[in-house]
Amino acid sequence: MTKPLTSLALVAALATSLVALRSTDVLTDTGVTMANIEEAALTNLKADGSFYVEPTALMRRMARRIPTDAQAATVRALGQVVRTYVESDAFRQAYRQSLSGQYAVNETYSDSNIAQREAEVGMVDEAVDAQSAALRQTMSAVDPVMFYTMMKAQVPQFEAQAAAATGAERTQLTQEVADLKRMLAANAGKPAEFKKQYVAYQEGRFRKGGKQYEANANQELADAKIHNAEYRKQKAALAAASDVRPPLRKQLQAFVALCDEVDFGAKLYASGSKQYFVNPAYERKPGAWKLLFRLGKTPTMAARQFAGEWLTALPTLR
Repeated sequence: MTKPLTSLALVAALATSLVALRSTDVLTDTGVTMANIEEAALTNLKADGSFYVEPTALMRRMARRIPTDAQAATVRALGQVVRTYVESDAFRQAYRQSLSGQYAVNETYSDSNIAQREAEVGMVDEAVDAQSAALRQTMSAVDPVMFYTMMKAQVPQFEAQAAAATGAERTQLTQEVADLKRMLAANAGKPAEFKKQYVAYQEGRFRKGGKQYEANANQELADAKIHNAEYRKQKAALAAASDVRPPLRKQLQAFVALCDEVDFGAKLYASGSKQYFVNPAYERKPGAWKLLFRLGKTPTMAARQFAGEWLTALPTLR
């Protein structure tokens, strides 16, 4: 499987991917895409001092034709593209998103959601009052005789609905049917009084339902506030981890150190179609070290200089 390119080793590795430097379009000249850079920066900024480098076949083909005197300038031009992206808001957002799986930041318990829940609890009485007012307004236009007759005719239907229900719903509907029949019987021949009592009965149900909702909502709010404390803790941890400067500084320092370790005068010997280091210790070096050796001193030192300058400017990165 092809390994991802590192955003730092990328600067050096891709120096060998040029035919000629055109500062107006270094990506076209190198065969590098922003997708390459985006993947490399994100993956390798989290690599903790390690570098994964694998130039594409296109980059390797172009490397064979690169003019020696264009290498250093090309490294700097490409390095600037990488740096501009890594210091952008787009990269910071992508980096933060990539870390989100490591932190249990559940937005269900965010400060804004807690505030919304508190507001909803505080508006229960207002909502009940509005519901009652709407009922009274609607019923004011209803003829008492017609309403009494209609409700009495619907009792069998209400009883059938209650019988078909189960559990708590059945209990509630059965009680409501019983209350309705009681009001109808107590107000036979008095439709206006029946309508008045029916409206009062429904308003009572609204108030009871509002109180029950408020009690449940307060309990849920109390539980949510407990989770909110953990939310704040995890959000703070994510915010701290989302600062790209510490891992970027570590990667830049590691890259500079790696460049300094490469022995560009190391001797090779051929064995079959491959070449090996005469010094067996060099054969055990990581792939990034060997890649820099193959690139040569000029592009590697140009990349090292660029990384050093970036390190110097890093404290100013917000």
